[in-house]
Amino acid sequence: MHPVEVLKRRGTAVLVGVLLALAGTSDAADTSPKEIRERIDAVVKLIGMGKPDEARASLAAGIEGLRAMQANPQAATGFKVLAGRATAARKALEMAGVDVTTLEVPGPAAPVAAPTRPSPAPAPAQAGVSFIRQVVPMLVRSCGGCHVTGRRGSFQMATYQALIQSGMVQRGAGNASRLVEVILTGDMPRGGGKVSPDDVGMLIAWIDRGAICDGDPTAGLDILARGVSAPPPAPLIPAGPPAPLKPGDIAFSSDVAPILIDKCGKCHGDRDPENNFAITTLASLVKGGRTGPAILPGKAEESLLVKKLRGAGIEGQRMPLNAPPLPDADIGTIAKWIDQGARIDLLTPSDPIEKVVATGKSLRLSDDALTKIRREAAEKLWARMIPDEAPATDHRDGFMVIGNLPESRLRELSDTATKLVPDIQRELLGANESLLKGGIVVYAFRNTYDYSSLWQVLMHGERPKGIVGNAGMSGDVIYGAVLVPSGGDTASENIQVLLAEQLAGAALVGRGLPAWFCRGAGRAVAMRLVPKAPVVREWKEAVGEAIKQLGSAKDFLAGHAEPNATAVAAGGFLASLASGGKLAQVVALVDAGTAFDEAFIKIFRGSPEQAFTAWAARNAGR
Repeated sequence: MHPVEVLKRRGTAVLVGVLLALAGTSDAADTSPKEIRERIDAVVKLIGMGKPDEARASLAAGIEGLRAMQANPQAATGFKVLAGRATAARKALEMAGVDVTTLEVPGPAAPVAAPTRPSPAPAPAQAGVSFIRQVVPMLVRSCGGCHVTGRRGSFQMATYQALIQSGMVQRGAGNASRLVEVILTGDMPRGGGKVSPDDVGMLIAWIDRGAICDGDPTAGLDILARGVSAPPPAPLIPAGPPAPLKPGDIAFSSDVAPILIDKCGKCHGDRDPENNFAITTLASLVKGGRTGPAILPGKAEESLLVKKLRGAGIEGQRMPLNAPPLPDADIGTIAKWIDQGARIDLLTPSDPIEKVVATGKSLRLSDDALTKIRREAAEKLWARMIPDEAPATDHRDGFMVIGNLPESRLRELSDTATKLVPDIQRELLGANESLLKGGIVVYAFRNTYDYSSLWQVLMHGERPKGIVGNAGMSGDVIYGAVLVPSGGDTASENIQVLLAEQLAGAALVGRGLPAWFCRGAGRAVAMRLVPKAPVVREWKEAVGEAIKQLGSAKDFLAGHAEPNATAVAAGGFLASLASGGKLAQVVALVDAGTAFDEAFIKIFRGSPEQAFTAWAARNAGR
């Protein structure tokens, strides 16, 4: 199906006209940063729609606008950011086979006329910027109505945690952060609002120093800005390993979590949870929201969650809101679990409860039964991502490939993956160990637009720059996703690396290992299997710069850093530890029931934080 027809069927035909109008515009005198950015950003979208000539014209218009900016002091703010975007768009065109020899992006060294009035550039960087006292009031004052209490443009930063997870902040790189970019280019705030140079300088200084939160990362920014105290600390979740179940005990993974996902997930999921109360993990469930803790372990009838479900002894309405009450049996199950101590029986309190539920199924079900469930769930997930395009599928031993490549190319991709699987098993799992019980789903996308749909549906945001493959979990689906360039060789070294990285990463995701380890070990294995691939050389060369963007080791391990920098650093870090089958030894210990941190310390003689800090210090100058 032609890409334009696909867009029309998705209800976005207007986008086609807008992009083509931008591509056909060549008014070089217009130095509006917003117009220039739109022309540059249209390039990748037009490539994905199969319109390379229009994409080239759009970039040419954007470059002409950049040249005009150099001579216009009133439009100079944001030039460096826009030039960087134009360079990335030029590279995308080149990769698509378009001649870009005459499309030269103006460099930062080109002279810019001195301003005739006080410069709007940010104030000098400030030391010791407080997120709570300085950054939060500015964000709420300038962006609050649209992006703190609201979700305009599918972006919300209701909490520090939500801001970092949005990808709008690139730790250690203030000027390269999207949040700063939209302010400098004048795109935000809209409605006539302005952010002062001093405030922009303060924001950049905070990001440059690691974007540290000096308060509760889950507290609402609107509450913090009003000076209202955050909710009292939540009661401690019982520490230690998962609780062994005795006969008659209620299991969180199979008895409680499925009820919460089904009945409460719509309003209290990870996107703008009502009253800042998310049930995405056991930790967030216990912590509660703006009205305080939701669970008091050991005290079901005093717990707000049970009171809300019963509709007794509460202010406000019974839950779930505007839905039938939960059956008494379900409320009784939740209450009994709380009285048992609200303990988790699988993984950890910080793991997503969907992951906990899926892990429980993987333990209870046979390989055949789990494979059937996973394949059915994989097709349903595809329908959510690209609802109007039926995919091709190819089932292999240990994995299935599903995507919108032509069937012949999909089979070729499956053949390439089949050849890689034994080597991945040897490097990561042991020769006799299968990749994952129930198998792995490989999503194969033919263009950037479709691959970005996965990020929009599963991560609720835009795909980070530079990411062309990722592994993850969504309900019953353990997946590796890859972007396969149109017309590219499905057996090329770069494709082999990409497939190996996601297959290995997904095998670890399905075992409940930390996200940084899954990404890093997957990449480390791929680098060992296809060491001469061009992309491997690029990853190695990018290590030093990636380390600068990460912030602290704690930020890296918690997943708070920019995704592409995290992947580069994690791959380099674990590649340095991968000799002698040590990664496989860690996985074997975890499979045998050892906690991950304990297994890591046993094999590498130090904690992940200690090992990463030492490695980063050695490689920061590369």
